[in-house]
Amino acid sequence: MVFMSVNNSFAQANVKKTDTLEKHNQYLVLQLGGGISTYVSSVNIQPLELPGSIKKTTANATVRLMWYPHYRLRFGLESGFINFYSYQVKNGNTPGKVNVNAIPILAVWSMQIVKRVNIYAGIGTYIVTTHLDYNGVVNSKAFILGSDIALSYTQPVAKNLGIAAEAKWMNAIESKDASLCLQVHMVWRFLEWK
Repeated sequence: MVFMSVNNSFAQANVKKTDTLEKHNQYLVLQLGGGISTYVSSVNIQPLELPGSIKKTTANATVRLMWYPHYRLRFGLESGFINFYSYQVKNGNTPGKVNVNAIPILAVWSMQIVKRVNIYAGIGTYIVTTHLDYNGVVNSKAFILGSDIALSYTQPVAKNLGIAAEAKWMNAIESKDASLCLQVHMVWRFLEWK
């Protein structure tokens, strides 16, 4: 009987130790960066008989604000700028240009999968702008449902500062515009609390 009550005491003590989660501080983390992107969707320009050149590799920029709570899943907002592609044509002596770019506004979730390696997934809208300059200028904007997914590796350089390398897939779903991006980010943990 004494042996059973001692076993129960040890079991309860062990349960208490293993059931309590270690509380970590919470953080707000700002990520700023940019890099290059390659447009991977097909470009359909009409009329096809006009000679032209397509530019699919361009610069891009990202700003991301993340909240790191007490648990592993993190939340945030992401925006930036991406130039999907540009297309230059010449019809006789008349030049023309089409440029398609976007500003993403995404809700983002993130999780560390191994030390210093994070995965990100976001969903929201892309403000897609099409600029046509051919016998006059026409600009059109559309709000397009979109998403992104990214994988990053962060190298600390100071207590609250790091540099991250990131590969990201950006996808404006409704317009079927998609790009693969390679970026470098500055990661700044600027606010901390219990």
